[in-house]
Amino acid sequence: MISKKLFFTLFIFVVLFIVSSCQIKAQSAVYFCTETGAFGFAYGYSTVREAKDAAYDACKDYGGTNPSLVTSTSNKGYGAIAIGTDANDSRIIGAALGYKYLSDAKSEAIRICKEYGGEDVEIKNTFNDE
Repeated sequence: MISKKLFFTLFIFVVLFIVSSCQIKAQSAVYFCTETGAFGFAYGYSTVREAKDAAYDACKDYGGTNPSLVTSTSNKGYGAIAIGTDANDSRIIGAALGYKYLSDAKSEAIRICKEYGGEDVEIKNTFNDE
């Protein structure tokens, strides 16, 4: 028979394990290809490296020939990706990751896209990795 103290200790261990497992899967990343305008993103991975690899692969899958990292984070929260075009009709990206509120992530992604010359900016993707 298990003692109450041992049972309580095991219970706390299990709870802490579950909580820490949930917190670990917060890594996200965004890649963009300036040559083709393709982008890829990934979220909810155990490591930033895994998120970067998955986002890179997604960008390649969508036609990226030379993907570059736009941003990555280990923070949980909302993410948003905004796309616009510049004066040369090239795609411009803005990405915001790890925000507490979706509206903040969207606003920041739009702001970043405009900062880099994006016009007619639209939110293309959002996600929550909580």
